[in-house]
Parts: sequence; C-alpha cells; structure tokens
Amino acid sequence: MKTTRMHYITAVFACLSFFLFAAMAGAADMGPTLKKACTACHSAKRICLNLGVKSPGAWKGTVSKMVAKGAKLDAGQIDAATGYLAGLAPGSGPLCK
Repeated sequence: MKTTRMHYITAVFACLSFFLFAAMAGAADMGPTLKKACTACHSAKRICLNLGVKSPGAWKGTVSKMVAKGAKLDAGQIDAATGYLAGLAPGSGPLCK
C-alpha cells in the first residue's frame, strides 16, 4: 500500500513538474510578443509601472481584457503572458527597456 501511494505521488509530481517547466518555457518567450502586442495601443510605461505590483490573477484579468479589446495574442497565449508578466521584477524585461 505504501509503495503504491509513493508511486502515485511521484507520478503526480513528475506531471506537475513537466507542466510547470513547459509553462515557464512558454512564458520566457513572451517578452518580444508582448512588447509588440501591448505597445500597439499604449506605451510600455503602463505595463512597467505594474510589474511587481499586480498578482497573477490581476495580470490574467488585464491580459484577457486587452485581448478582448483587440490585442494580438492568441487565446492560448493568455496564460503564458500572465506568467511572464507576474514573474517580472519592477522595471525589468524587454517591455521596460
């Protein structure tokens, strides 16, 4: 019984790790995409002022709202963009340069 539980926990951990690393890899590539999509309508300063301030949930709401208003991101890129923005330190990334 203990061996089965340990195998189950190990398998769950392996799956979660895979998805975490996949999301991080996708998010790492979002800088140039977001710079192009976001600055089509407003300056990057608006974004930079919120780095390190907004929670991941708040970023997801913002990104979803901007996509609904016409930002050029696929629906599948919303989570990657959210993770990318939520993970940036204030004033960092290609958006703030």
